[in-house]
Amino acid sequence: MQRVETKGDKAIAFVLGLVYGYRNANFELKVFDIKEFCEENHIGDRVYYINRKKGEVYKCYTKNTTHICVLKEDNINSKVVLFVYKNKAK
Repeated sequence: MQRVETKGDKAIAFVLGLVYGYRNANFELKVFDIKEFCEENHIGDRVYYINRKKGEVYKCYTKNTTHICVLKEDNINSKVVLFVYKNKAK
């Protein structure tokens, strides 16, 4: 396993912590455009708002939010899905 240097970037450390914490789980990653995010689709899931420019993680949406991470645990199927909503590259 290769060590990833986060150099004080809380946002990257947060995402890496999620991946590491669920390393033995049936894990799936889904990436969407941030414009597709709908809070009603993730009721009961853990939602985190990330500002990659400042390297900060928030519990609510701000005007500086660059990414939205949603963690959905499906205990019935023993599966974890990480949804990442971000601005699409142009």
